[in-house]
Amino acid sequence: MRLTNNIVLLFSALISLQTGFGQSNTPCTSGSLSAPSISVGSSCSYTSGTTAGATAQTNNANGNTPSCGSMGPDVWYQFTAPASGSVLIQTQAGSISDGVMALYSGTCGNWIEITCSDDDNGLMPEISTSGLTPGATYLIRFWEYGGGTGTFDICVSSLAPPAGNTTCTVQTPICSGSPITFTANTGGTPASTVNPGNSYGCLSTSPNPSWYYLEIATGGTLTIDITAGSDVDFAIWGPFANVATGTAACNTYGAPTDCSYSIAAVEQVNVAGVLPGQVYVLLVTNYANTVQNINVTNAGGTATTNCGIVLPVGYTAWDAVHLNGTVRLSWTTETETNNDYFAVQRSVDGLIWETIGVVGGSGTTSDPHSYSYSDDSPNQGINYYRLMQVDMDGQSVLSPVRSVKVSLMDEHVITPNPTKAYVFVGENEHRKITSVKLVDNVGRTHEVPFSAVDGGVNVDCRAVSHGTYFIRCTDELGKSSASLLVIE
Repeated sequence: MRLTNNIVLLFSALISLQTGFGQSNTPCTSGSLSAPSISVGSSCSYTSGTTAGATAQTNNANGNTPSCGSMGPDVWYQFTAPASGSVLIQTQAGSISDGVMALYSGTCGNWIEITCSDDDNGLMPEISTSGLTPGATYLIRFWEYGGGTGTFDICVSSLAPPAGNTTCTVQTPICSGSPITFTANTGGTPASTVNPGNSYGCLSTSPNPSWYYLEIATGGTLTIDITAGSDVDFAIWGPFANVATGTAACNTYGAPTDCSYSIAAVEQVNVAGVLPGQVYVLLVTNYANTVQNINVTNAGGTATTNCGIVLPVGYTAWDAVHLNGTVRLSWTTETETNNDYFAVQRSVDGLIWETIGVVGGSGTTSDPHSYSYSDDSPNQGINYYRLMQVDMDGQSVLSPVRSVKVSLMDEHVITPNPTKAYVFVGENEHRKITSVKLVDNVGRTHEVPFSAVDGGVNVDCRAVSHGTYFIRCTDELGKSSASLLVIE
């Protein structure tokens, strides 16, 4: 078996339709997209594809030579990124038993490879990726390794949004009978770095954390099932007198009540003798460091958890808009129950959050209420915002995340972002880009190769470690820009 770590989202084997669709040997015709569309489903539903009649094309108009797999006759498809910005593209063998695929962004004649996959599903490709722009169009390319033509099956499905509860100061409630599904964080800061004061017991490492709390409704043995596609681990602490006490103890947790650091993709938490009213804090980590859905369910056992802990605040609007150096946040509620306040939180990476303001709630009401907050000092680049709604008892729940791009300089267009391989930097007013550098979070400069293409440059980020960087570009007039770039 050939093993390749690259992920090729250029796979033409992505289809979640129940019926077949036409084939295309090229992404565009006469300067317009002509590749057949693949619909993105909530789950995988395979449909058949074929490379019969196709030829191998590696010129600029057809994506050049991909970064993985031995090239053969290829076919192309397009799909629209879902609201979560995360997709799973799967293939299975037909008469083709050894396939390759790649994923692209860009425009006709200027395709940028995001990732490439060779043997991520036996000898067939499989790609899971996040950070796509919702509503944007992406291209998939599929071919048989080493040449030849034949058939295959393909599907594309939407992954759940990433977890936002990456510190024990912000925890998500778990309710009996209401499973939580989220896309695991990758390349994130370990829990032991974010909250170093905790004892993590058997967890030698704690990468890509997500935090939860459970309030016991019926006593007995508490059982929690954690399932994923690859290695996950957990630790649980308690009991605490209430949610507020459990949250306040963050960064001082002692030895866990139960934990597992096994290589399994399925884990089970068991805590005997829990009592009604007690609270437990659960940490789930994505050791595999791969984009995957993780399911957390309070199931089995004799104990149940309180389903009344999720706060009944109904949002009818939640927006973030940048204007003249200020980001204005506005939201509207339809109903509120025991709503004390909203903590407005901001992040530059979606992992570490800071509270930048507090807006008072309206207690209990069935009337609509509108709220707003202005961030007068946003960070340059992408700013992520969320609301932590806190009730009178200190319990809290998080809103969906909103992102706003703030340009304080003459900024270039950067796509895709995040990236795993290449990124396209667009020219400003047709001024040629003469220098591209990456600056990490401690100020170190990293030289990266780039090449001129129509309308800008392609930057090769494959040799750079994953993380968050500023990409600094200088044009032929000496004007510079800096934008946040995430390399996965």
